[in-house]
Amino acid sequence: MKKQAMRILIVDDSDVDRMLVKHMLTQTGLECEFTEADAVPLALAACERQTFDVVLTDYNLPGTDGLDGLVALRERSPDCALIMLSGRGDEMVATEAMQRGASDYLPKLRMTSESLNRSLQNALEKRSLRRKLLEKQAELETFTRVLAHDLRSPAASLQTFATRIGEWLEEGNLPKALEYADWINKTAARMNHLIDTLQKYTLADGTVKMEEVKMEEALQASLANLREMIETKNAVVTADKLPAVLGNPPQLIQLLQNLIANGIKYCDKPNPTIQISAAACIEEETGDALSQFALKDNGIGVSEADSKKIFEPFYRAGNAHQRDGTGLGLATCKKIVERHGGQIWCQSKLGEGTSFFFVLPAFAEPRQAEKQCG
Repeated sequence: MKKQAMRILIVDDSDVDRMLVKHMLTQTGLECEFTEADAVPLALAACERQTFDVVLTDYNLPGTDGLDGLVALRERSPDCALIMLSGRGDEMVATEAMQRGASDYLPKLRMTSESLNRSLQNALEKRSLRRKLLEKQAELETFTRVLAHDLRSPAASLQTFATRIGEWLEEGNLPKALEYADWINKTAARMNHLIDTLQKYTLADGTVKMEEVKMEEALQASLANLREMIETKNAVVTADKLPAVLGNPPQLIQLLQNLIANGIKYCDKPNPTIQISAAACIEEETGDALSQFALKDNGIGVSEADSKKIFEPFYRAGNAHQRDGTGLGLATCKKIVERHGGQIWCQSKLGEGTSFFFVLPAFAEPRQAEKQCG
């Protein structure tokens, strides 16, 4: 996939300084798209029209205090990397700029292509860390809310069942007491399944050791884990010859297992079928060898709107609410694939099944990459 040019907004009332900044950034070798503004109002208007990866703003701007302008730009574009440039090498100004939302501060007198590039990379790294932190915070909030909801209901059921068992035993109704004891056992099993699923989801974020993984062997391990489900549902899983990839065996087994189980679970036909295939491809920008996998099922499918959201934690498609589940299976798949430096997506239509695709780094260079990924 071709890398998109970095979108940079330069805010400075000096034509010469704006030209100098563009020249220095061009010298770094970065592919950039430049937008210029000579005042804060014009910069804010530009931020309304499009989003920027980086905003480089001067401290001294006409009609606006530099720090106030900084705050306004941060409020208008909270996700961009914001760097303040100044003709003054004032540490107090630098400190205040950072407190007002700047990702970095760079005196113009000491500015070079190298220092500007370092400042740019530093600001982008801070932006990336801030994005990840916000994502984790949102995920934790959702995680806590769903966990409390999903555990509160079975916990309440256990209390009710235990009370009823005591009542039936006092009345000497042993068959009824045994019936409620069976319900307790099943409810506890559902709670254990939920806890196990949550644990696997969180572990997908952990550090993993990468090694050669023969995906055919990983598939066999997945099918062994799903043997009861496959036999109960009369499912048929077929696969072409699968390549070796660079990855973590337990996580890739879990990846295949989740996708296969998803295809079986969300199928109303007498014989759920899943066809697995793979093809060699290359990463356009780096030329790295990759393997693209496809799992096609004959399940109920999802709408176009749902297909863009089903990898989100706890998301349940509109036609899936009547089936038991935590909404973490596909989210775990996404975590695993991205942990391996790959990507995952799907194509689906309601009633016509779903095809899941994911890309992983190949363990060895294929003799001939047949196509680009995607």
